[in-house]
Amino acid sequence: METFARRKWQWQSIQLKYLVTPSERRRIKPRQPVAATGVPSLTRSNKQSRLITYPMGVCSVQYGDQVIALSPRRFLQNNIVFKNIADHHFKTRDNLLVFSEIGLSNIGTFDYVMVKHKPLSSDIEDFVIIEFQTGQTTGTGQLVQALKDSLGGEDIEGKSYGFGLNLADIWKRSFTQILNKGIVLEKWGHKIYWVVQEPVYQNFLDRYNLNGMSYNKKHSTMFAIYDLRQAGDRYELFQTRIESSTIDDLFKAFRNNPNIPSKDNFVDKLKAKMKAKMQVKLKFE
Repeated sequence: METFARRKWQWQSIQLKYLVTPSERRRIKPRQPVAATGVPSLTRSNKQSRLITYPMGVCSVQYGDQVIALSPRRFLQNNIVFKNIADHHFKTRDNLLVFSEIGLSNIGTFDYVMVKHKPLSSDIEDFVIIEFQTGQTTGTGQLVQALKDSLGGEDIEGKSYGFGLNLADIWKRSFTQILNKGIVLEKWGHKIYWVVQEPVYQNFLDRYNLNGMSYNKKHSTMFAIYDLRQAGDRYELFQTRIESSTIDDLFKAFRNNPNIPSKDNFVDKLKAKMKAKMQVKLKFE
């Protein structure tokens, strides 16, 4: 389990501490966030659970042999994502601002918008949308227990806490957002970057038979893929690749989902329900 605290974020640098042991957690105290003009303020991980009244602060977990990011704020390490997107799309880091939580009527909220403006001017030359998609757990009670044990001073290194990843639910909700927001950006003639961790993205490709995707600079919908690797006693974020697609191709994949359940299985369930209902009715009669 990886938790972290954050300090001041400016466009040129982000100071980020990862707390991976109880002793480190006690040593490093989170400070009040300070935001530069036009740049969102960073705070501690706000990953929330209904089982506790305070943010969990758990940004990633060990799941099998993989470390899976749970908090979107995990992608904010050292501004790597923003720098990479600036380099990839704008070919420069000058005259750029990043805004968070920008709403659009009937569509929803964009996580971040990166804007390129004219020097010393508010005139906008270009912009891209940036969305973060991380993992999601089931059986989160065990993660909460791990956090409580750690905060209580217990050494949890080497201990296992049972939970699962709810990847089906992630993509059930997120794919509609990818389509809805992608249609808008395609119509506008701008790019949207979906930032996803490698294992979560691979599940998306497998689930919708999209493993043939590649990169085309003419596409509007971009997938910026990252992963986590161990660096000493911490984990660092790094980019693996960028792929892209048209909304038409994504919609075809959504419509021709190979995981569509069998109608026969559904009918069998209905028959079982009817049989049970009839038996209850006969007993009452």
